[in-house]
Amino acid sequence: MSLEPQWNERLSKTGRPEQPLRANTVRIRMEQTISRGITTDVRARGRYFSSFCWAMYRVSNSSITADLPKADKRNLLEGIEEILGLASYYRQLTKEEQQDGLSGVTGSSNISDDSLYDGETIDLDSFALLDNSPYAIRRFQSTLGNFFLKQGEFALTAAGDELAQGLDEIAGQYFEPIVSAVRDDEVSIELLDDLADAFTHQGIFTSTDNEHEHDTLQRILFGVVSWDERAQTVKLDEWPSTLDIPVREHYRYIGSDEQYANDLQDSVCSKIQYLRRAWCLAILRAHQILATTDDGSTLAYDKHDIDRFSPFRPLGRVYHLQGQLAHVLRAQLWGLSKHLEREAPEGVPREKLLNQIESAPIAAEIEASLQSSTTLKDDRLSQGAVTRELLVAGTVAPSQYDVTVPESTDVKSETLADLRRWLNSNMVGTWRPTTDDELNGRTLIEATENSRGAVESATTRPEAIDALGRLIGRSTVQLVAAIEQYQQLVEKNELLKRYVEQRFGDRQSSLVQTSRYIERLDQDISLATLARRLFDERVITIHDYVVQDRLGSGSISLVFGTGADAGEYSGGGDNMLFAAGGVARPSTGNLRYRDLRRLMRDAGLLRYQSDTGLWVPTVDGEAVINRFRGEYS
Repeated sequence: MSLEPQWNERLSKTGRPEQPLRANTVRIRMEQTISRGITTDVRARGRYFSSFCWAMYRVSNSSITADLPKADKRNLLEGIEEILGLASYYRQLTKEEQQDGLSGVTGSSNISDDSLYDGETIDLDSFALLDNSPYAIRRFQSTLGNFFLKQGEFALTAAGDELAQGLDEIAGQYFEPIVSAVRDDEVSIELLDDLADAFTHQGIFTSTDNEHEHDTLQRILFGVVSWDERAQTVKLDEWPSTLDIPVREHYRYIGSDEQYANDLQDSVCSKIQYLRRAWCLAILRAHQILATTDDGSTLAYDKHDIDRFSPFRPLGRVYHLQGQLAHVLRAQLWGLSKHLEREAPEGVPREKLLNQIESAPIAAEIEASLQSSTTLKDDRLSQGAVTRELLVAGTVAPSQYDVTVPESTDVKSETLADLRRWLNSNMVGTWRPTTDDELNGRTLIEATENSRGAVESATTRPEAIDALGRLIGRSTVQLVAAIEQYQQLVEKNELLKRYVEQRFGDRQSSLVQTSRYIERLDQDISLATLARRLFDERVITIHDYVVQDRLGSGSISLVFGTGADAGEYSGGGDNMLFAAGGVARPSTGNLRYRDLRRLMRDAGLLRYQSDTGLWVPTVDGEAVINRFRGEYS
């Protein structure tokens, strides 16, 4: 990478960049598409949906607030959010049985100052939920739009109106006292206590009087909505007797030239809501299966599940393959960063390091990964992992596991072509669960993970090179396996292929672009050369490209530096690599499972069973599952 001198001052040598390869960018984009509206900016709590809609509705329509200037309305909404937070913590403080009610709540550290509640009132003029950041009600506006609840700053859709009215049935009597408290900059402890069920985060899942709120939130979550052409808004529909997941309609819409000028109408008519519906159904069904199966028994979709989930499972598999690919790239970047930090802080010539990697026993490490074995443990697999495995593989043993990579093994694959043939004969097209003793994608991830310890513990440079070579060798086979699975998955599914290419195929770290890169290679290259080229061209070079591409946006942090940006070492030229800010350990995602599980708890679909330690479907959750399976009566 060669940078013009004026850019150097924008390069930071400390701090970790968020997306140094944009490897996770594609995965996150898929999460934002499938789990639409579920963000990490403001957590999707049920009472954020209903209380924000209710507050906007009442502030816009009440005789005491409707004529206020917009700025005053915004301040009033923030004050209402403060009271929601304070009432929620006061409930937790006085009702010890509800200890998890503040999970994901913005400003939880400020409202959890017990001394605030010592007197008879709290001075709102000297209190703030957040000190230097916008409140949740401002940052949640895009989420309300993604759930089709609003269509203007203070304008709700018909669906948003109905959710507001659902909460108004139990909280309406408190609107004027809340407004008075905000205007007076003082809220009484008595009012906070009165709001315990009607206007707290816990109240949404403990109250027995909010059936309308729950039903409306459930239909919104599952996308039981349609476009009202006459009223030009989104309306809630009645529950269908059979809850389908026709996600192919969404694929076709995206691939067509059809588009509406009204963004809200276009979004609803694209049927994107079916993706979130499908994933929420997968969560509910997995929790039902786990709750109704004998402890320790293998869990599995039945034939009806396999048929009903068939439209969605290929995209779910693509998502997890993208996570597997991102993990490879981030693992190699992490390995490079650690190696430079520990073994070559003064810098190392790029070509020298690449030659050392190519000389490592890459083929042997690849072969060892292919011979990995899995041993089940006594501890229970998390419900999130069970949900993931059922969606991807259709079956799983609900036990945690250890993956063991043999120390040495005979090399059977010498070239890229050999490796691809072996994978196609032994793994590709077969979606095995992570607890299976035969090779699968998660096994390869664990094999790569198991190699990271040696990178951090090497005491000599030869040991360090061997450790880095081991990580790169194991992650190389992980990458090739992900690409082979992806190609087989989309080979006979042209609609899915076009959709993935159009929506998620533009980045160099995507499955689409990496697949094309693999196809351009000489298939007879040695595995050592393959590993070298992947490390050089898909990690080092892409990091440089991302740095170049983002410089126009301001200062950015570097994982590592080259001679052009390495300060006092710049005399080494672009060929030198230097330690810089480093990078976080690689990880994989699960489609924001925890956030959706919490939202489904708030919506009355899941409950925590303390005696078993499991989240299980409620009566409403069972009804939704029955609608999906065509068994509702």
